[in-house]
Amino acid sequence: MAAGCARIPLLDALVKAPASPLNEADLNDDFSDKDSGWGTLKYPEGTAGYVKDTYQITVAQKNTDLFITYPRIYVNSEITVSVSRLEGSDNNNYGLVCRYQDNKNFYAGQISSDGYAGIFKMEKGIYGLLGREFMTPVPAILGGGAVNTVTFSCLEDTLTLSVNGEMADEQKDDAFATGENGIIAGNIDGDYGVFQFDDFSSIVK
Repeated sequence: MAAGCARIPLLDALVKAPASPLNEADLNDDFSDKDSGWGTLKYPEGTAGYVKDTYQITVAQKNTDLFITYPRIYVNSEITVSVSRLEGSDNNNYGLVCRYQDNKNFYAGQISSDGYAGIFKMEKGIYGLLGREFMTPVPAILGGGAVNTVTFSCLEDTLTLSVNGEMADEQKDDAFATGENGIIAGNIDGDYGVFQFDDFSSIVK
């Protein structure tokens, strides 16, 4: 992501059922079972669903993020996924969601194909970086369409984002104590992007 680029997600279009009761349990999903519980999304802004033993998010508008969460509530967890950009501009963002309350309240740890990373907070519909004005450059990020392993730990009031085994960002915040975990992807300056996720895990901590 180019430093200073505006990020205006269109999340209000996404409709999701209320979160399930607290039911912490480890989750490991390689997306080979299309009935594993993620469901699908289809909106003018893009789509999300199972594709050939992976899960893909397609974003069809610039300045737009799409996400989906798994219906299981966590308090403290470490989330990991392997993700790559299949199509679209490198000026993008993708990664993981934790402590999802509803479409207007959650955290997201994200990287971009052009080598930046940051932890985001959506609170009462206001979406922005935690503790930084811009995403920060991270040499460990593999650019272009390469596969990156992203880990997002949400432990008590500490949020830690790592990529390919290297810490990319860490922030403190206590707005959300529990919630669902999930995946997220977005375009910045491109009208179309396809992002592929595999080997997702949520581990109770």
